Amino acid sequence: MNPSPIHKVKLIPVDEEVLDQLVEVATKDARANEVTPPMSPGADWTPVRIAWLRAFHRERRQGVPGPMGEATWAIVSDGLVVGSMRLKATGTAQAAKTGIWLAQGERGRGTGIRAMAEVLEEAASLGFRALRAETTADNHGALGLLNHLGFELEQADDEGRIRATRALPQADATGASPS
Repeated sequence: MNPSPIHKVKLIPVDEEVLDQLVEVATKDARANEVTPPMSPGADWTPVRIAWLRAFHRERRQGVPGPMGEATWAIVSDGLVVGSMRLKATGTAQAAKTGIWLAQGERGRGTGIRAMAEVLEEAASLGFRALRAETTADNHGALGLLNHLGFELEQADDEGRIRATRALPQADATGASPS
């Protein structure tokens, strides 16, 4: 996964216009179980899942300091919404948890690496000391991304889940992060 130098990726807040674009790309180019919990029978997109996705992002607009303790962003690649990132306070030892989903057509282009790098910076700027992620043993794309960005991977548990942790740089007394 070597990102192309002309490939531009950024994270943007999820307002109503962006949310419409996010729902559209999710329902057209991502599997429902990759984006939402399994809340309805089967793995297809349903009105219940779409409503959950909309509510999930709306409830997190106040960011990590807000009542949900979580922020979400749309991932924009070359001007198009292609997925979502989240950052959640865990309430333990200044650690945060992150998650990502990408449209199937965007995978393998380095988009996830660039988006995750931005979330690492955001988490460090908020004073978190570690960032955690979780994936499955068969999600080779996510495992490659986590390895590439220096996460330490644990052994898969009995359900095939792999937890990963990365220490974050800490700002000094002036607020500057070490180089």
